[in-house]
Amino acid sequence: MEMYLNYDPEDRSLGLPPVGRAALEKWISYIEQKGFSIIAEHEGNVVGHLAIVEDDNDKGVVDLAIYLAKKYQNHGIGTEMVRAIIEYCKKVCYRKITLVCDRLNWRAIRVYKKCGFRTVLASYELYMELPLKPEVSK
Repeated sequence: MEMYLNYDPEDRSLGLPPVGRAALEKWISYIEQKGFSIIAEHEGNVVGHLAIVEDDNDKGVVDLAIYLAKKYQNHGIGTEMVRAIIEYCKKVCYRKITLVCDRLNWRAIRVYKKCGFRTVLASYELYMELPLKPEVSK
């Protein structure tokens, strides 16, 4: 929670993380109930948070969001977190991970591409996905 209370407004993307303690508590509660999170810590402080939440409209698909304090970017932490969640998703048999990213967030895009994600739609945001199993055609 504290990491988000001090989050720079310029680093917010697509309205996340929400602003204010009440909105943050509601958002974090939603993630805890519907998803799975991993955190990165440094000297007892949370410096990174990655969450996946199952897509209500597409069974076997999870949506990913990651936040890493600016000071800890470009040290491989985000890449390590994304790779860890990919392995977790494979173990629990999800078939695809999706995400939406600001198209100007080149650091994040570089991490996602390094981890195997591909762009499926580019507009104001990039829509990216990582299939974890071959899709079965009907």
